[in-house]
Amino acid sequence: MIMARPAVRLYNHTMGSGLMASAAGARLAEAVAVTPAARMEAVESFFAAHPRSSEGPFGLGRAILDFQAWEVASGRISASGGGSDWWRAVNGMMVLDIAAASHGAARPSPAIRAWLDYATASEPQGALWEAHQRSLHAGIRACARLLGAEPPAERQFAAIVIDVVDRTALSGAATDNDGLARMTERFYPRQYPIDPGELPALEAMRAKTAARLVDGTRGPLLDVGIDSTRWK
Repeated sequence: MIMARPAVRLYNHTMGSGLMASAAGARLAEAVAVTPAARMEAVESFFAAHPRSSEGPFGLGRAILDFQAWEVASGRISASGGGSDWWRAVNGMMVLDIAAASHGAARPSPAIRAWLDYATASEPQGALWEAHQRSLHAGIRACARLLGAEPPAERQFAAIVIDVVDRTALSGAATDNDGLARMTERFYPRQYPIDPGELPALEAMRAKTAARLVDGTRGPLLDVGIDSTRWK
């Protein structure tokens, strides 16, 4: 059972202004406004308590932290309010879900419930991916308007990233090693927004991933990518 913990300060409310004033919009604004330091603190705290692997202090959370560090380093998530509202919001929604699980949410959403389940699952790697994907795609659905405001090349890049991570999740890849960090370092841009000239190599990588990661009948994985309905 995950015990309730005192909430940490997550938000910089000078960021994320102008989003819709509704319950869903308020949470989206909070997701955009979570500071980079608080994002790392919330995720590190959760996985330090629930590593579910003996590999390093954060166990199965290593890949999530590595990718989040790339989002910050590449300028997609910025402490100063620059960067991308879409990347900040999608990542922030996951951070809010993880923080809610850490604090013992009384009425969890399906995504938060999946994080709670991960902490005690008999097969933690699969449970980790289930929780990650539920949070990720809930965030994607909530942030469609923000994606539309991104430069065209950045939208294409985002679609490639989601396609690759969906396939990786369905393959059950280990997340307690540096595999994702090495892939990100090799292929993903170091600046925001992406240079359109980088897209052909990224699309080739995505196509190779799709050919390599197939379903149990050796057929292509279906219903993956930014419009996937698998994880509702």
